Parts: sequence; C-alpha cells; structure tokens
Amino acid sequence: LAEIALDLHVLRLLTPLQTTLQNAANGVATTQDDIDTAVTLVDEWGRGFVAETDYRLEAANTMQFQAAMQARDLKAVCAPTVVPECVRDKVLVTEWVEGTRLDRDASPDVPRLCGVAINAYLTMLLDTGVLHCDPHPGNLLRTTDGRLCILDWGMTLEVPNNLQYALLELIAHINVEDYESIPNDFINLGFSPEGVTAERLKESGITEGLTFAFRQLSQGGGPKKIQERVKAEFQERYGGDLSDEELRNAARAEMLQRMEEQLEQEGVDVKGVTNVMEEISRRNRQLFKLPPYVLYVARAFSTLEGIGLSIDENYAIVQECYPYLARRLFTDRSIFQSTGFRTSA
Repeated sequence: LAEIALDLHVLRLLTPLQTTLQNAANGVATTQDDIDTAVTLVDEWGRGFVAETDYRLEAANTMQFQAAMQARDLKAVCAPTVVPECVRDKVLVTEWVEGTRLDRDASPDVPRLCGVAINAYLTMLLDTGVLHCDPHPGNLLRTTDGRLCILDWGMTLEVPNNLQYALLELIAHINVEDYESIPNDFINLGFSPEGVTAERLKESGITEGLTFAFRQLSQGGGPKKIQERVKAEFQERYGGDLSDEELRNAARAEMLQRMEEQLEQEGVDVKGVTNVMEEISRRNRQLFKLPPYVLYVARAFSTLEGIGLSIDENYAIVQECYPYLARRLFTDRSIFQSTGFRTSA
C-alpha cells in the first residue's frame, strides 16, 4: 500500500500541470475549478484502486452480489462462490468456474447473455445499489451451463437511493422525449454546481444536444455507425458534394453562429468577445461539472456495448436497456412516490 500511496500522491501533484497543458492544447484557459475537478477524479480513481487490494472487501462484494441475484430470481447470472474460511487480507479463495470469455465464445446463446449482462448491470445500478466497475471482457464468462459469471469484485461503486431515482427519472424523461425536464434531472444527478438553475441549463442548449445524442445512440452501431450517420446528416444539410473538411467547416460555422446567438440572448455584446467559442466554453464550465461516479458507470456500459458490437455491428445498447427500464418504471410505484415523478410515463 505504501508504494501505491506514493504513486497516487505523485499523480495528484502532476494533475494540475496535466490539466493546464491539456486545456492549452485545446485553446482553453485553465481555471481553479478545472484543476479541482481533475484532482477529485484522481482521488476517486485512487479510492477504487486501493479498494481492489482489500480481498476481504472483494469477498464480501462477491457474496453480496450472489445473494442479491438469487433474491431476485436472476438465475442466468452468478459470481464465483467464495470460500469464506480461506479468505485473508491478502488472499481470496473461490471455487473454480468453468467457462469461456464472453467475447470469445462462439455459442449461439452469447447474444442472449449480452442481454443478461445488461439486465444484471442495470439491476446493480438501479436496484441493489452496488455496481461492479470492472466489466472488461476477461471478467465476463459464459459458463459451461450457459450462465453469465461476473468475476473480480474488487472495484465497486455505491449507488445511493436518491441517485438511483434521479437516474430513473432521467431515463423516463428521455424515453417519453420529455427533453424539457432534462435540465432539472441534470441538477438532481449532480451535473451542475450548486446554484445553477434549470433555466440557465436550458439556455445553454443542452436540450438540443441531448436530443441529437440520444437519437444517435438509439439507432445503435457504436461510434463507427454514428459517424456515418452524422456525415450523412451533414451532407443532407450542407451539400452532398462537399469534402469531409468542407463539411466540418460548415458545421463549425453553424455552431459558431448558434453560440453567437446564445450570447446575444444573454445580453452579451458579441462584437466585444474576441473568442466566441472560448467564451461559451468558459460559461459552460460554470454550468456543468463531472461527478466522479459517472466515470464508473460510463466505463461499465461502454465495455458492455463493445462486447455487443463485437457480436452484432448494429448492436444498440439503449434498445437492450428498454425491457428492464420499462418493467421498473411501470411496476415499481416507489419510484413515483420518492421522486414526485412529473412524466406521463
């Protein structure tokens, strides 16, 4: 632990410099908030890293997950069976699991197990409140009896009830395309500093951006297919005979025009702003922040999406999430009671 602590201390010392250089490379001035956010993320990453060295904690996490899945009658997913009497501070003993990495197994039921994985992770995130944060392909096995086994429970994320309900509310609003409610959801999820109002978020253009992003994600295919669809949209909007560079310049010009309009709506003299994009970036940094938990959630579900895309190039993780989410939204009345749901879903 002493060596790990030293590494994390050095990384923490270097973070302000790295943040400043990265912002400079992007043509953005660095603020103290930028540095504080980066250091907070390093601290959170360090917490998870150190937790992975606690084998008693990993044993407890493994057994807790196994019990939670059994209690919910989710028989298609499991974790290695821990041998408690053999667990020590530096030793973790489990029963042997016969299986193959999910991304390398050619069995016809692998697509079904990808769905099982999504269901399991949504259950962790939105129900049990303990999310497995290291779902790389080597930790997801197809067992010989056709179940999904999740390995390596050293790094987990505690998801409190209020965050679970806030996530469900966001999902419900996206599902019914109630994008006007999303700015308030962002505040509930901790994406904005204290004091930022939903009205200010709406004025930032977040609604339009999320509408576009969710529409692309819903169609599936991962980054490659999204890039193809975005290019097709740009060609339809700006001209099919334009080169890639010309399309990017046209999109950039339109974005700059919208930014100028946004500043004018806020009463800013655009002619007095030397760099419109930098001014918008500065203002957006005042409106948004990145909660540390987002990194774990994004990592988990991006890994699951990658496995799905390796099996089906048109895989849409958003579509895979719908069955579980629909069941929760329409059967769990506590969601409505705890959040005061405003959606018609």
